[in-house]
Amino acid sequence: MAKKQQSTRRERNGGGAATTSSSIERARQADTKRRGRAKNNNNDAASSKPSTTQLLFALVAVLAFASLLLLIAPFLPLPTSNLVASINDDEELLKTREFISSFVCNYKPKLTTSDVDVDGYCHPKLVAAPKERTQRVAHDDYNPAFQLSSKVYSRVVILQQWFQFISNKLFITTNKSIAIPAGELVMRLPRPLQIWDLDALRDEFIQTEFLGVSDGPLVTHRETGNPLDSGAFLAVHLIRLIHGLRVGECNDSESQECTQLSSSEWTNMRQYEQRIHLLEPYLDMLPARHYDTTATSGSTAEYAHHDHPLIWPKSTLESLFPKYTHTYDLIVHYRRMIQSEYDALGQASKVFAQNVDFSEFLNMRVNVLSRAFGVSATENDSGAKWPKSEEAANESLLDEMISYETSNFGTYLDKSHQSSSFKLRSMSPLLDMYNSHPNPNVMWRYNEKTSSYDIRASNKNSLSPGDAIMVSYGKYTEGHLFAKFGYVNGDGSSPTEANLAVFHRPLGDVGLGRQYSLLPFHAWDSVSSPKGEATQLDKTKQVVGMQSKELLRYLIFDDGYKECVKVSDNEEYDQHEELKFLKLQHLIRIANDIDAWVVRLPEKFPDAKPPQSLSERPELGTDTSKVGVNAKKMLSTCRLLSLTVDDIGREAVDYLREGLSSDKFEVEKDGPTLEYRTMMCVARMCGVAMSRYGEYLTPKGRQEPKEFGSREWNAWYVRDGEMRVLGILRQTLLNEANKLKRQHNLHNDAAMTMRENGACNIETAYHY
Repeated sequence: MAKKQQSTRRERNGGGAATTSSSIERARQADTKRRGRAKNNNNDAASSKPSTTQLLFALVAVLAFASLLLLIAPFLPLPTSNLVASINDDEELLKTREFISSFVCNYKPKLTTSDVDVDGYCHPKLVAAPKERTQRVAHDDYNPAFQLSSKVYSRVVILQQWFQFISNKLFITTNKSIAIPAGELVMRLPRPLQIWDLDALRDEFIQTEFLGVSDGPLVTHRETGNPLDSGAFLAVHLIRLIHGLRVGECNDSESQECTQLSSSEWTNMRQYEQRIHLLEPYLDMLPARHYDTTATSGSTAEYAHHDHPLIWPKSTLESLFPKYTHTYDLIVHYRRMIQSEYDALGQASKVFAQNVDFSEFLNMRVNVLSRAFGVSATENDSGAKWPKSEEAANESLLDEMISYETSNFGTYLDKSHQSSSFKLRSMSPLLDMYNSHPNPNVMWRYNEKTSSYDIRASNKNSLSPGDAIMVSYGKYTEGHLFAKFGYVNGDGSSPTEANLAVFHRPLGDVGLGRQYSLLPFHAWDSVSSPKGEATQLDKTKQVVGMQSKELLRYLIFDDGYKECVKVSDNEEYDQHEELKFLKLQHLIRIANDIDAWVVRLPEKFPDAKPPQSLSERPELGTDTSKVGVNAKKMLSTCRLLSLTVDDIGREAVDYLREGLSSDKFEVEKDGPTLEYRTMMCVARMCGVAMSRYGEYLTPKGRQEPKEFGSREWNAWYVRDGEMRVLGILRQTLLNEANKLKRQHNLHNDAAMTMRENGACNIETAYHY
């Protein structure tokens, strides 16, 4: 038993003597292998260490590559903005950089006795971008002073911007560095550097020549008798200041231009001798657009410093926009306004006509339209009281504004002014050089305590290195933005409008409000009243009478009737005839209300972010899928046109008769048959409006131009947006009308009659 237990124990320990010998041999072999591997590892480690020659070669390669990058850096276009590119050989860019860097930023009070004179201010992180004519937020290592003296520094920054640009494209970074925190002051523009329309109305020359002071003439639009907008006088004031500055230069010159400025009355700057040279850098910086409006498209005379549709030749406008479309009409009305203003000013003042040609006035008027910012001034605003003559020092601001007979002040203000502030406008140096977007990164407001414009980083967004300063000019549709300011955002951040006044031309509110109208204000504006002059009233009646003939075209369809409604020659009408006559009366009332005929598509990408460069394609935001067109008033207009005597509980005649006594009357929904005809009526007008676009409706016509931001691209973007509005609205209404037809089983109802092709003869309705 003992032997057996001992043997078993040996077996458990590895067996007998033979087993122990083999184990020792295996251990020796394993140890040899380990030593071999260790030796190999040591050899590998020794061989992986670079030699001195290899290190020197690598260093030379790195230096050569860095030198190559620095060598080609000046030839690389900057990915975002040209903050540091050499501009030493370009006098215009040097002057622009000096203006952006110092005119407002380094301004110190000159008027020790005035409480409106405060320091100008620009945030230390702002840097001039002269090629873009704006400011940007500097990078952390940006040093303008060192930049000017070091070409190497400029090249390093160019490369740094490229590396940052590529990194941002390859990697999504959410933690951007903050250069200017949200809400922080970015720029302050003092009152002495601002030029208000109120300053222009206080101009002694303008008061005497145009505003009826000292028994002088009161200038008005020749065709309507309407007063001019204050912006026209601001343009005259700016031109006068510029001409006044030239007088000193002309003392040593005999040029033709100096000969034209011979009128001492026109160039007398005694009223502004303490201020005119302060404003000289800004007046010199205003864009000059000396276009030949009669030039053909593509000619060299057509182009100048800036491209704006209001200064395009007629041939260019008509080559890019079909006649009588929404944006086309806006541009035409703005141009008519400026031409009418110039004619009225020239007729009232020979001195003005002798010293200012239409091209110069057009250029400055466009500057005022596209660059002036709003001012909400109160009665006690120091900025409104300065600079004021001693004679008018005790006059209230309200009394003063009423004394200026303009379209936005004067008697209109006397009847409409109910708030504690006055809506003025101001030319605003540097602020007017910032680009605009509906989602800006800075906010501007007029500070009545300091009479300055304060521009602060948005409360929602901080500013990061490289950001361009972006303000908002206001909420505009794409077409109006283009017609007034000359550009589009191109990223779906603004709403789009289209006009469905397809059978008549609105003459009252043509989209410009009280700036300009083709009718006397009292004919369409409830605030204004007739002057009482027989000739003016006769003109109004004549124009409205002519327009009424156009409005008859809306009544030639007689939707909802199996047969056309025939109007008899008798003095007594049946209810069908009377209803048609009442429709015409209501059409005359709304014919010149632009809102009754315009439809609007909301922003497709309301959260789109502004691009960092005007030449950079914007990145689209989140599609809200809002395809619902706002056509409430247009639907009311078509309900009016589609009414039959059986609608409104068979009281349609009384309904329209009572509506004539209401200032704001809209036809509301009634029943499914009326709503069906209404939808089909609007769809019909969409079809007529779309037909005006002609070849632009074809695939070739809707093809996007290659050059982003060009006049062709901007026109395409606006034009395509208008067609999109009409297409969406038409298809939506046709679908809804067919759905309504199925839901209410209205297929055989006589009240569903629509005359798309077989309209009633216009002579049938013309007996009115």
